[in-house]
Amino acid sequence: MTPLSEVHDAGLARLDPRTLDKLRRGFPLRMDRQGNFSFEGDPITHPRIIALFRASLDATEDGEVTLGIDGKWVYLELADLPLRALRVDRPGEGEQLPQLILDDGRRLPLRPETLWEEPSAGLRCTVPARTSARPLAVRLTNTAALDLSAWFVGDEGDERPQLQIGEQRWPIPEHAPG
Repeated sequence: MTPLSEVHDAGLARLDPRTLDKLRRGFPLRMDRQGNFSFEGDPITHPRIIALFRASLDATEDGEVTLGIDGKWVYLELADLPLRALRVDRPGEGEQLPQLILDDGRRLPLRPETLWEEPSAGLRCTVPARTSARPLAVRLTNTAALDLSAWFVGDEGDERPQLQIGEQRWPIPEHAPG
C-alpha cells in the first residue's frame, strides 16, 4: 500500500504550476504586526504550532515570505515583517556584534549593513532564513531598539544617528539597504 504522503506529493506534482501558485497564494494563513498567526481569521494559539510556524519561515528568490513544512509551502500574508527582535544582547565570548534575540528562538548577530529605520515604523534589519539563508526582514521591538541604542553615536551636525561597533561606524538609513 502506498503511503498517503506519497499520494499527496504525486497529486501536487501533477498540478499546473499556475494552479499550484494560486492555491499557495490563496491559503488563508496570516500573521499580524505582533507576530500572531491566524487561519481563516481564527487565531492560532498552540505554542508548539506557533514555534513550528516561526521556525518554518522562509523567502522566495523574489523575497516573498513563505511558510514551509515537510517540503510543502504556502505564501504567508503579513501585516508587517515576518520576524521581531525581542532584545539585543551584548556580544558573548567569541562574538563581536550585538546579538539579536528573535521571536523564532534564534540568537543571531546583527549585521550593521542591514539596519535601517523606516519612518514612523522604527528600526528594521534582515537575518538569514533557517532553510534557504535568504534574507528575512526583522522589526526591532521597542525593547530591542532601546537595547541597541547603547551602540548609537552621533556627531554635532549629524542629521541621523550612526551605529558604532568598535571603531567602525555605520549610518542608519531611512530605507532598506540595497
